[in-house]
Amino acid sequence: MSQFPNEFDAVLGSSARPMMGSAVLGGIDGIRQRLKSDRIDQRIAALQEIQHTAAGLDLLVQALDDSAIAVQKVAYTLLQPYPELLQSYPHYRLFECLAALKGHHTGITAIAVATQHLRYGDRSIAISASREGLIQVWDIAAEDVMFSIQAYTFVYTISIDPEADIFMIQGAKRKVRSWSLKNGQEIEPTEIKLRQIASVARNDDRYLISGSQNTIKIWDLQAGREVCQLQGHTSLVTAVAVNEDQSLIVSGSEDKTVRIWGISALPQMR
Repeated sequence: MSQFPNEFDAVLGSSARPMMGSAVLGGIDGIRQRLKSDRIDQRIAALQEIQHTAAGLDLLVQALDDSAIAVQKVAYTLLQPYPELLQSYPHYRLFECLAALKGHHTGITAIAVATQHLRYGDRSIAISASREGLIQVWDIAAEDVMFSIQAYTFVYTISIDPEADIFMIQGAKRKVRSWSLKNGQEIEPTEIKLRQIASVARNDDRYLISGSQNTIKIWDLQAGREVCQLQGHTSLVTAVAVNEDQSLIVSGSEDKTVRIWGISALPQMR
């Protein structure tokens, strides 16, 4: 008899790291059985024991269609090293509200989001404008305002050029104005493309993100169906935007808040 485990053997009673393809408690067949459990925590525990083999990856892909969002979320996280396996998965259905930013005194009219590239690291920023013409530039991670600008105009749309560290607005009478993201100083507008509609965002010609009453609706244009709704605002959603890598959605509402949507961090896995 061989002293080494076979491809689908379980590894028990050892402090050594399991060999590739092995899993604790019953091997791959045991994991398959536990993934049929009625208990969500058992299915999640089974996923966390899967090794990166063809059979294991296949089980993770199947778990993306699990009836429980919590199980889908674990499978999605474990598949992050394999983006080709996630191309067709509508990850927006895992989104939840990560933060509600407060600082406006009237409803939001326009919003934008981007990654600002800094010497000491990148940071995600959102820019919002409210009815009285107040523009707020937010550090999303800090959930705080970096600086504010009084534009003295109704702001219809906001566009960000993170490479040039500037943003532009379109105000009343289609007037375009521009500011530096470094210091908030107004500068001459450049030729960056302005957004056209504040309440709708498109993503890679596949997804349409739109405000609908007090919810955000996400549509799969290829499949011709609604993927999910994001709920949390208490009044009309008037502005939405999505960042470059599709990991965040920001929204503004007549409830005077800016909300950040994304996939929350998982508890530390074993």
